[in-house]
Amino acid sequence: MHFDFAEIDAIVNARSMAIVGASSKPAKFGSLYTASQLTYGFSGPVYLVNPGETEIFGHKVYPDLASLPEVPELVCTTIPAHRSMDILGDCAGMGVKGVIIMAAGFREIGEEGEGLEREALRLAREGGFRIIGPNCFGIYNPRNRLTLLPGHDFSYEPGNVAFISQSGGFSVHVGRQCKSLGIDFSAIVSYGNGADIDEIDLIRYFTRDPQTEIIAGYLEGTADGRLFMQALQEATSRKTVVLWKVGKSASSSRAVVSHTGSLAGSAEIWEGMLRQSGVIEVSGVDELCDVLLALQHLGRNPGRRLMLCGGGGGLGTYAADLAEESELEVPPLTPESLSRLREVLGAPGAAVGNPLDIGAPLIHLPVFEAAMRAAAADPSTDILLFDIALNFAYGLGGEEGLLAAMDILMRIRQDSGKPVVVVVYSRAIGCDDILFEEVLRRLRTKLLDGGVLVYPSMPRAIRSLALVND
Repeated sequence: MHFDFAEIDAIVNARSMAIVGASSKPAKFGSLYTASQLTYGFSGPVYLVNPGETEIFGHKVYPDLASLPEVPELVCTTIPAHRSMDILGDCAGMGVKGVIIMAAGFREIGEEGEGLEREALRLAREGGFRIIGPNCFGIYNPRNRLTLLPGHDFSYEPGNVAFISQSGGFSVHVGRQCKSLGIDFSAIVSYGNGADIDEIDLIRYFTRDPQTEIIAGYLEGTADGRLFMQALQEATSRKTVVLWKVGKSASSSRAVVSHTGSLAGSAEIWEGMLRQSGVIEVSGVDELCDVLLALQHLGRNPGRRLMLCGGGGGLGTYAADLAEESELEVPPLTPESLSRLREVLGAPGAAVGNPLDIGAPLIHLPVFEAAMRAAAADPSTDILLFDIALNFAYGLGGEEGLLAAMDILMRIRQDSGKPVVVVVYSRAIGCDDILFEEVLRRLRTKLLDGGVLVYPSMPRAIRSLALVND
C-alpha cells in the first residue's frame, strides 16, 4: 500500500482503542496485554472485547466491536490467526483507522499462513484501515500512554528516539535497557511480518515525525531493496539512523524466514547499502543501546581524539590499542599540559602523558580534581575517558570517596564543556561481592544524570565512540 503519514500517525497517536481477546486468564496473551495496557494507563478510553467474559480487572467487557459505545481508532487483536479474519471484517465496516495483529501463524509458517495474510490485507484495503503486524508486540508511545506487550513498566517520559523492530522480544529488551540509561523514546513499534505497514513506511514516518531525531531499528529483511534504500537516504539526510541488521549468515537467514517470513539478502549487499546511506550499523542490543547513549550525550561526530586516564599503566596501554584499532586517536599532550600534570602528579607510581596514569584507581581528591582538570583542559583532545575498577577504588575510599570523585568528573564536564566518559566496572564476581553491583548501579545513575556517559567495559566505550564518528 502507499505511504501516508496521517494514516500511520492515527495509529501511533491513537486516541481510543479496543482490545479484542482481552482475558482474565493469566497465561493468555490477551490477559498479559490487557494488564500491561491498563497498568500503563492509555490516555483515552480502552474497550475490552470478549464474548465469554463480562468483567476483566474491574473493567466492563463487551461481546463484540459492534457493541462498543463508539468506534475505536485502534483495535488490537490478541486472538489466534484464523479467528482474526472475522474481526478484520467487522473493522472494515466500522471506520476503524488501524489494527494491531499480535498473533503469529501467518506467512512465517508457509502457504496456509500466506493465504491468511493476503486475506487480512484485502480486508484492510476494502475497509480503509492499516495493519501493524501480524506476529508482533504492538506499539509503545509515551505521548498517549500506548504500550506494547509487556511494557507496563516503560518510561512515561517522551524522548527523541524512535525504535522499529521486526522482533517483539528485542523491542522490549531495548525499551527496558534504555530506560535504565535515561534514553527516552518518541515511540517503539514492533511490526513483526510487516504485511502492510513495514520498515520502509515506518522509516518514512519517523523521518517526518517532529518528535523524532534518531531512528533506530532491528531489521531482518525488506521486501523492496530499492525503496528501502530511498527511504534510508531520505532519513539520513535529515536525521541520525542506527540499524541492527541480522540474517547475514546462511543459518540466520533460515531463522529469519521462519521468524517473520522475511528475505534477509546477502551480507555484502546490506553492508554496502547501509554504509552508502550513512547509517550507523550496530550488532546486538548492548551495542545499539551504547550508540544511542553516545548520540544522546555527544551527538554525531563528537571527535576522535581521546584523553585516556586511569589508575594503572596497563589499563591505558590496552585502551590506547583499542582506540587506534578503531581509528580513534590518542594524541600526545601539549607541553603546557604535561608541565601542569607533572606539578600535580609528583608522587611515585604516576605516569604523565596520554594515556595518563594517576597511580591508583582513587587518589587524594584535591589531587584527583587538579589532575582531571589539567587533563580536560588539554586542547589536543576532544573527549576525556576515565577508567575505574570499582572494587579496587572502593577499598581505597569507600562509596563516599567514589561518589566524591564522580562529582568532580561531573563538575569538570560542566565547567570545561569537554565530554567526559567513564568506564566503571567491578572485577569482583562472587556472591559475597553483590555490594559492588549495587554501588556500581548507584554510580552509573548519578553520572548519567550529570551528563557523563558510563560504559561497563573499555571495548564497549571505544566501539560506541568509534561508531558515532564518521
